[in-house]
Order: sequence, then structure tokens, then C-alpha cells
Amino acid sequence: MKDKEEEKIVQHLKQDWQHIDDLGKESLSQIDMEKQLVRFQQKKKKAFYRESALFLLTAIVILTVVMISLFEAPLFFLYFQVVASLIAPFAVYFTYKKVNKKGMFGHDKP
Repeated sequence: MKDKEEEKIVQHLKQDWQHIDDLGKESLSQIDMEKQLVRFQQKKKKAFYRESALFLLTAIVILTVVMISLFEAPLFFLYFQVVASLIAPFAVYFTYKKVNKKGMFGHDKP
């Protein structure tokens, strides 16, 4: 009985080793890997430019709104600053509490 179990284990191991050997035979060629690397770099470059443009557009809009509100309605700007100063500590506290409870990436703690 023990011999049959050992024989099954050995047979299973041989099949796994053969599967691993077969995986190595289907490796990518150097040219395919270089093509994939170039495509990946192009995607990253596109994403970087897209994110940079979005950041600049957002910054311009925010600065325009701030400048207009500062020069056109200074009292509104002052109220806005006071309200933001009062709300910011609570937002930071609740965000900090949430991150510590869940972990930085959501899967750090069970």
C-alpha cells in the first residue's frame, strides 16, 4: 500500500516536471520580447503625456478660479479660506483613520 502511494507521488512529480519543461520550450524569442518592451514603453510614454496634460489643465482651472475669486470677490475668497481651514483638519483626521484601519493599500490588514 505504501509503495502504491509512493508510486503515485513519483508519477505526479514526473508529470509536473514534464509540464515545467514544456513551459520552458515555449519561451518568447528575443525579437518578440523587444517588441513587447517597445510597446510597453510607448504606452507608458502616452500615459505620462496624458496625465501631465490633465494635471496642467486642472492646475490652470484651479488657479484661474482662485485668481478670479480673489480679485472679483475678495470677501468670498476670504470666507472660502476660513471654511477650508476649518474643514481640512477633520478631512485629514478621517482619512488618516481610514487608512490606518484598512492599511495603505487595502489588503495590508485582514
